[in-house]
Amino acid sequence: MALLTMHFNSTELKMHTLVNVIIPDSVRIENKPLSERKVLWLLHGLSDDGSCWARFSRVEHYAEKYGLVVVMPSAGRSMYCDNVLGQNYFTHIAEELPNYLSLVFGLSRKKEDNFIAGLSMGGLGAAKLALTYPEKYSAVGSFSGVLNLGPLLFVLNDDMKNEFSFMIEAISDVDNSPLNPTALLDAEKDKDLKIYITCGLQDNLLITNYLFKERADELSIKAHYTFEDGAHTWEYWDRHIKLFIDFMLEK
Repeated sequence: MALLTMHFNSTELKMHTLVNVIIPDSVRIENKPLSERKVLWLLHGLSDDGSCWARFSRVEHYAEKYGLVVVMPSAGRSMYCDNVLGQNYFTHIAEELPNYLSLVFGLSRKKEDNFIAGLSMGGLGAAKLALTYPEKYSAVGSFSGVLNLGPLLFVLNDDMKNEFSFMIEAISDVDNSPLNPTALLDAEKDKDLKIYITCGLQDNLLITNYLFKERADELSIKAHYTFEDGAHTWEYWDRHIKLFIDFMLEK
């Protein structure tokens, strides 16, 4: 497989940024253009960047096995929100980057060809994007994700309130906030979205996953859940990115 690192000027971020893209190399392209391939949008966690999935997991191996394109953007510590010091990370990944890569590489914009997933903060971002735009993605995966913002109200210290000031107002109305994945659940909109949720039993974010499941169950929204022994580690996430890819491609 080929791993490309692209540096480009983003209108939504008002600066140069980078995105890593895994595509088939000349040995594995098999005369099948990128426009005919499935695309996995893979989001990083709070202390990571767009290189970490390629560095710390075997996602390139999995992409090779299934002939996938994998797009790994960088989003800083934005919680995948808009209006972060004037930068729109949510819109960047939801609209700007797909439009740009469609023009550059011809990546498919079809719902059935696009999947999104992420770990920790990236799980939050993937869930927000897929539940806001279920017409764009056919499956979403969250690995140790922040799937309910309610519990954060009890752990925010002064430093966190200062850093994530762009989220404080939204968290205060957590049950109706468009930043809260649990609040975005909608039985009608999400009926065709495949949802994969996993979190380790030793992970501090487990409660946010339980609250998400509780609300989804109330709405009779079907999802695949795995809560098992595991912590907030790459060993856990590497295991589940493989399982998610199997899940998203099964008929």
